[in-house]
Amino acid sequence: MPRAALALSCLAILISGCRAPLPDKDSPAAQLYARRCDNCHRPYNPKGLTAAMWDLKVKLMQPKMEKAGMPPLTPDERAAILAYLERYAGTD
Repeated sequence: MPRAALALSCLAILISGCRAPLPDKDSPAAQLYARRCDNCHRPYNPKGLTAAMWDLKVKLMQPKMEKAGMPPLTPDERAAILAYLERYAGTD
């Protein structure tokens, strides 16, 4: 049961976080993040997950992107997006 509670908590954070404006939204990294993720869903506010959680989330999204027919992130895109997400990540 604790796993289910954690999953629901993460989902609630993500849902509430996706409505908040992105931090530093005019930066190249924020625009890249928004452009690449907005193909399937509204980009989530980085505060919604910790840096470690973002690393895992980006890793898990790669196969989903490819399955949807989108090009995978290049190593440079992945590094820029992760650096942005980790810079503004939540701490809980």
